[in-house]
Amino acid sequence: MNSREVAETANRFNWVEIRVRDLEKARNFYGNLFDWKITGDENKDWAYWLIDTGEKPGGGMWRFPQGKPLGVLVYISVDDIDKTLEEVVKLGGKVIVPKSKENGNAMATIADPDGNMIGLHQSAKK
Repeated sequence: MNSREVAETANRFNWVEIRVRDLEKARNFYGNLFDWKITGDENKDWAYWLIDTGEKPGGGMWRFPQGKPLGVLVYISVDDIDKTLEEVVKLGGKVIVPKSKENGNAMATIADPDGNMIGLHQSAKK
């Protein structure tokens, strides 16, 4: 991805994650309500299914463990996650889940000053 592509995609919504307890029930509900294609595999420890809405952004459905809060987490693309995390703190927000990397992509979860959680995503540099 060149710098122009990064600039055009940065600071936009890019992924929506729905955290649920019962994936089959949620797939039936959202799939039938919105005609989404929801596919994935699961085992007793992990389950993350992909949501194809037919348009971007897409999303995922995650079986979240008991005791962890459910809800929807929206991810925003950023071009420099480290710089963005520094700005979050300077502006009165909090880093809830520090930066982690998967397949070259970087992700983190932040909270704004009111406590609303937002995911950050930086695509792998190509």
